[in-house]
Amino acid sequence: MGFALLAFALVDLSACGNADTGTQREVITAAPAGASDVCDSTAGIVEVPAGTLTQRGDTHEIAAFRLDATEVTMARFAEFVAATGYVTMAERVLEDGQRNGSAVFRPPAAVGAMNWWVFDGAASWKDPDGEAGHHEPGPLEPVTHIAQADAEAFAAWAGGRLPTEAEWEHAAHGGDEAPEVGAEGRHNASNANSWQGIFPVENLSRDGYPGLAPVGCFPANGYGLRDMSGNAWEWVQPDARRDRAGKGLLVGGSYLCAENFCRNANPFGRQVQDVGFSASHIGFRVAYDSEVGGEPVK
Repeated sequence: MGFALLAFALVDLSACGNADTGTQREVITAAPAGASDVCDSTAGIVEVPAGTLTQRGDTHEIAAFRLDATEVTMARFAEFVAATGYVTMAERVLEDGQRNGSAVFRPPAAVGAMNWWVFDGAASWKDPDGEAGHHEPGPLEPVTHIAQADAEAFAAWAGGRLPTEAEWEHAAHGGDEAPEVGAEGRHNASNANSWQGIFPVENLSRDGYPGLAPVGCFPANGYGLRDMSGNAWEWVQPDARRDRAGKGLLVGGSYLCAENFCRNANPFGRQVQDVGFSASHIGFRVAYDSEVGGEPVK
């Protein structure tokens, strides 16, 4: 990714795979204050019932489908890479011999500074902090530094696909009646991993996590889905409105969403983004067509 493209992408951002992996599933019982009593990291698949969603004046009839209960974890993505040899967009080498790299969040040194995103040629899903190397992600953290093509490749390998924007929002509401997009008061730090304090210089971490949380550490919604708000932005399927401009869509917000900035850690959260862009708070989860019974088979 060139620096011009990175600058454009950063402006936009201002506002287990197969059936035999069950033995790797586990439940973490330690949870910080402010999160749920149990961090449920089970990599299960939830049945989302059919329903109707009104979204920006359009009504969508949504067929029943299945959706990962959590964001795709480091462990699941590592299994995919080990099985396929897949190289993410951030890891790919350009014609000049340099790695594509990815964007990394680094708190600015002074109040008023606007340079909290840094392009890092060493950053990828394996090394989320890039050259800084301050954080070694755990196996149950959501995988990040994922471009849209990376998410689509994993989903195909897992026997699924990315959810549509309407499917994702329908699932995120968990069966609750949802107001039209545009309603105020969407941000709720009590049920999502988000930023508490003045972004980007004061992070109080009242929810127990200054950065990404392991998946499943905040309460499930009515359908049993975890982290549909906050933690990591998630890719959804591209559509014709954005394809022509090389744009995709991120939903749900991330741990960097605060009351004074972003305010997207909720089921309505969405951000148009360049399809080739990745960053240290962008991940995904997989959807599966309901008529295919049981676990996905590769």
